[in-house]
Amino acid sequence: MKKFSIFLIVFLLLGCSVKDKPGSKSIASEWSEEGFKTPQDEAKVQTWYHWINGHISKEAVTKDLESMKEKGLGGFTLFNVSEGSPFGGVKYYSEEWWDAFIHTKREAQRLELEMSIMNGPGWSTSGGPWNTPENSMKEVVWTEKQLSGPADFKEKLSVPEPVLGLERDMKRDTFINKRYYMPRDHVRGYYKDIAVLAFPTPKGELEGEPYRIRSWWYKAGYSKMARYERDTRNAPEEEVVFPEEIIDLTDKLDENGSLYWEVPDGNWTILRVGYQPTGRSNHPAPFGGKGLEVDKMSGDAVDIHWNESVMRKVNAGGDELSKVISYVLIDSYEAGHQNWTGGFEKEFKARCGYDIYTYLPAITGRVIAGTDETEKFLWDFRKTVSDLIIENYYKRFQTLAHENGLKFAAEGYGNFGNTDDFATGEYIDIPATEFWAYGDNHHGGITKLSSSTAHIYGRKLVGAEAFTGAPAKIFETNPADIKTQGDWFYCKGVNQFWLHGISLSPYEQSPGLGLGTYGSRFGRHNTWWKYAQPWLEYQSRCQYMLQQGHPKNDILYYVGEDAPVDPELKENLIPAIPEGYDYDFCNHDMLKKLKVKEGKLVLPNGLEYAVLVVKKSEHITLDALKILQNHIQNGAVVVAYKPERMPGINSNASVHKELMKLTDEIWGECDGEYVKTNNYGKGIIYCGDAVKTAFRDIELLPDFEFSTIKSEGTGEALFSGSGFEFIHRETSKTDVYFVSNQHNYAKVANAKFRINDKLPELWDPETGEIRTAPEYNKLDDGRIQVTLRMEDGGSVFVVFRKNLTKESASDYKAPEVIRQLSFNSPWQVSFDGAGAPEKIELSEPIDLSKHRDPEVAHFSGTISYQNQIDIGELDDQSNAILDLGQVEVAAEVFVNDQSAGILWKRPFRIDITEYLKEGTNKIRVDVANLWVNRLIGDQKLPEHAEWTTNTGSTAAGMGLEKVPDWVIRGEESPTGRKAFVSWKWNHLENKELVTSGLIGPVQMLIEK
Repeated sequence: MKKFSIFLIVFLLLGCSVKDKPGSKSIASEWSEEGFKTPQDEAKVQTWYHWINGHISKEAVTKDLESMKEKGLGGFTLFNVSEGSPFGGVKYYSEEWWDAFIHTKREAQRLELEMSIMNGPGWSTSGGPWNTPENSMKEVVWTEKQLSGPADFKEKLSVPEPVLGLERDMKRDTFINKRYYMPRDHVRGYYKDIAVLAFPTPKGELEGEPYRIRSWWYKAGYSKMARYERDTRNAPEEEVVFPEEIIDLTDKLDENGSLYWEVPDGNWTILRVGYQPTGRSNHPAPFGGKGLEVDKMSGDAVDIHWNESVMRKVNAGGDELSKVISYVLIDSYEAGHQNWTGGFEKEFKARCGYDIYTYLPAITGRVIAGTDETEKFLWDFRKTVSDLIIENYYKRFQTLAHENGLKFAAEGYGNFGNTDDFATGEYIDIPATEFWAYGDNHHGGITKLSSSTAHIYGRKLVGAEAFTGAPAKIFETNPADIKTQGDWFYCKGVNQFWLHGISLSPYEQSPGLGLGTYGSRFGRHNTWWKYAQPWLEYQSRCQYMLQQGHPKNDILYYVGEDAPVDPELKENLIPAIPEGYDYDFCNHDMLKKLKVKEGKLVLPNGLEYAVLVVKKSEHITLDALKILQNHIQNGAVVVAYKPERMPGINSNASVHKELMKLTDEIWGECDGEYVKTNNYGKGIIYCGDAVKTAFRDIELLPDFEFSTIKSEGTGEALFSGSGFEFIHRETSKTDVYFVSNQHNYAKVANAKFRINDKLPELWDPETGEIRTAPEYNKLDDGRIQVTLRMEDGGSVFVVFRKNLTKESASDYKAPEVIRQLSFNSPWQVSFDGAGAPEKIELSEPIDLSKHRDPEVAHFSGTISYQNQIDIGELDDQSNAILDLGQVEVAAEVFVNDQSAGILWKRPFRIDITEYLKEGTNKIRVDVANLWVNRLIGDQKLPEHAEWTTNTGSTAAGMGLEKVPDWVIRGEESPTGRKAFVSWKWNHLENKELVTSGLIGPVQMLIEK
């Protein structure tokens, strides 16, 4: 193969950026009007597609995929899970399962849907029956024995029970925890020794009150530590184990585990330290797919998992289908802790420069040599664990993916992992985050982590497991309610939603099988899905715009080298981020690769930042400090608190002295507020919480500011923040801002953009309309002010691409309502759905959940409202606007039997001028409501299924004991219930009905 071809392949696989010229930003795709109006497949929303515990049929797969394509989804990621559902008959990896999987690949190819796969059964994290105990996750374990000397000790030392987490972890319920673990006997006998040590027993242990390092359980890697807080106590001398007093007895242990030792005078503790499988299994795996989680610190083990779990799927169906799968996914890390692997002691010495054996008792929480020394060892220990997981798991996955023509996507963080989440992203092609429908902003930190990873490493896509459904709002998720939340996450850097999710339900009855009590119910079994296309078109237009160009942020925020380190929310960061400036997080790898040019911080991919901010911490490594020193000398503007110490054992007295000397030189007399230091060449450093001051001094105004002129309501933003969220992307030719009104009422605001020479345009992602901003003004400070008239939860792209020909405009004219017509005749209402009631007549629309007929009140499906109206004459200067008032939850409007369009968000108004005729006009409004009212109504009827608490889920509620025969036969419920679901939610028994249908008031507005 020619050298050029080899280079090209490596380039494409690694996603390297091509540059316009040395020092310039990398080439980015420009925005086009056609791309915005009609986005192509890459910009489309995708979904996570769950197969539920062997309930599979090829016919249902085809219907699901055709529905995805019809409504405008661009692809799906296939999961196989159980989560609260009984076995459906198709065992994972059986011949029938493979037949369905190959069929799915063929259908994805036929429909031109991008198909990707979760890397193994379950959603967390990387496990299966092919992973042997030797290749599974491992933890440090120990037994200990106290004795007094002098004496001759001859005894067999015990070893711990396997799968210790069954009692100690998660919900601390052995029965529930079986979901997360393999049975004990599956891994019994795989214990291996690390060392046998003896040391004088500390006083507190003799008295039954052992002294331990604070939070030692987290610091030793047995559970996720949100953020590192050093134990500042001075341990009493009688509670300290001194290294010179530790006796290594490892060579005195025979092959049967018996120890022979002449015990010296005094009280002694024998510590037998070893490692064994944690016993963690992939969850919630379908029948036939459960096994041990793979050893994340072993590349050889990961290779075996890859070949058995990924490559078999990639190759299924032969050469014809070998290229169908696009990328392989790792969901958020929820596989529990791991703090050892075979050969760990060698890796530790190679990385940290000293033997681990002397400090092993610190993993049990004991103080070795002193509190400070113990903290430093545990910092090194966690760092080594993190580095090995990143190199042998995330990096190895990406390498294997690239070798096989795949991309690698991952939520590179976890509630239970021990990694430096900021370092995983170097090896992820599509960094991803997650958020839950109707949730708050607490996923904002990990979202910024993921988008920052994409930005600093030049990745185009930032994925998001989007609108995951919470049990309390099950079947209530709908486009109108979740739009503003989705916009908030767009403003944090997400540019491709993966809906969570759609479940395969092979039965005729709806809504059918789901993901236990989790997951929003998107897809063809949901009542409002027929009206989903305009909502998905809106998302695709947003995603198209947010996938082009480069991010434009002012702050690069260095988070340090702790493992783990928590991606905090913006409002919790110290130093604080001022309003109007955006930021990217920065890891140690990228801190090293930064260059400073003309006062700007420049990444290898060409992105520029004005200010480098260092997250507040009392410690810093000497390596990181010297890098900061170099950046400041070269002209960087840096905001950082003055550190006081170094982490890690090798920060001995001489190294610490060097660090303190260097900090004194850089920070000078730091008084806790801020101080400029100019004695490092061209650079400036601010000590303390002084980001706003730094921007003031370098005369860099906010990138986006706004002031409200008018509001049609009051109240706080739906998500924390200023109330108007923004994100800015750019190329050398164009600047694009996405602006979101985060209130549930309309607002008019003057928005200031840090652009001074280009014409503002408004690109509407709901309609695809593009127009010049009618109201703007060039300001004396060099920015442009644009008046934004934002609807309830509204959003707009403000695009600057054309030269500014005049410095201001004031061309807005509010529509003048010249006539207001009401519907005077009764509304004829009919129903389409399971157990539809008889037609009814309403003098005016009402909330159907309050109707006296329980069948109407509990109905879920499509409700058709028909009426007629005579609007008189319309001149050429007038438009007829149908205002539906309140709609729950989506509607399609028909005028004279022609569809005028679908309405999925507030305000529910539509221009129907072109569909009207002289005289009487027929108006029909079809409204889809939510499933939840029917589920509530069904609670009042006799059960039609058998339920069990033995669901394999940790969630509250009950799952099906088995799928009822009447469901399998395709019959109606024998007890009169209208909905078939696979989970029984306790909260539905006393839940109030939700508002339903066309509520109004409905009126016709004739506007000039």
